[in-house]
Amino acid sequence: MKETSKRTVWTLVALAAGLLALGTTGFMVYEHESFGNALYTTVILLLTHFDDRSVTDTPSRIIVLILIVSSLGLIAYLLKWLAEYMMGLSSNVRRLRVKAKVEKLSGHYIVCGLGRVGAQIAREMKHEGVAFVALDRDNAKVEAVAGEGYLSLALDSTDEAALHQAGIDRAIGLVACLGEDSANLLVTLAARSLNPNLYIVARANRSENEVKLKRAGANRVAMPYQIGGYHMASMALRPNVVDYMDVVSSPNGTNDLEVEEMVVGENSKLAGHSLGKSLAEGQVGATVIAINGADGTSRVRPTGQERIYPGDRLIILGSKHDLTAASELIR
Repeated sequence: MKETSKRTVWTLVALAAGLLALGTTGFMVYEHESFGNALYTTVILLLTHFDDRSVTDTPSRIIVLILIVSSLGLIAYLLKWLAEYMMGLSSNVRRLRVKAKVEKLSGHYIVCGLGRVGAQIAREMKHEGVAFVALDRDNAKVEAVAGEGYLSLALDSTDEAALHQAGIDRAIGLVACLGEDSANLLVTLAARSLNPNLYIVARANRSENEVKLKRAGANRVAMPYQIGGYHMASMALRPNVVDYMDVVSSPNGTNDLEVEEMVVGENSKLAGHSLGKSLAEGQVGATVIAINGADGTSRVRPTGQERIYPGDRLIILGSKHDLTAASELIR
């Protein structure tokens, strides 16, 4: 039991004892009752809030009123405390369940920060069916996303112990999207030192901090204001192109087209063959719109004659069904 809960319990006990002492002493003095009868009368008044004896003496009536009103307030406070205590127990049980699930995760992502940007990232990952755990110091934000079925923990992302609890040694990626660049820098440094193979995407509010975050170990740095400005400018200059991209990328779009990146595996049916021939044999309806080679080269709008090698990353456009079929062929 927490220290505050212990203090609350002792406070309630002290108040109840005080009311018992007041009633017992008062009835012994003003009603001339024995100690046993005075104690019995006081307990009955505190529990039933009814004066079955109908005392007529003014001091006794005052004592009766004090006992009844105080008892009602005491019971109301006790019920409130019990409700809060039970809610706390429920939250503790939920946290234990989340920790148990996180301990079983492997190859997952860690989202640090559940502000407007972080919450949107969590929604996108949930839509993509990606395993992830979200961290935030604000318990209210954690509880809010937990209601949507996300794995979330009320922890400080800048603390290495918190990253360990999130399974950083088993994670494949981390998104640092806290509100301050300095906090994202600390998260990036800690994450890179704990897992050298981690893929890290960090948020930057100021352009001069992009280089610092990359030096700290971030693979990519995103600036929400820059992205938002570019998107708004594109909406003004190329509205039809933006509408098409929104349809493709939006999880709520009426079109089922999606864009996905797939890595060619060592045992892939594509490995060592030309792109067009392999896809034709696989009868896949998805379209490869770009190839990022394992050697660092990039090819946009491939003709189909390109030879594919293990480690190449293919950017593919298609429906969910076609992407699933392409995945079986490529990976």
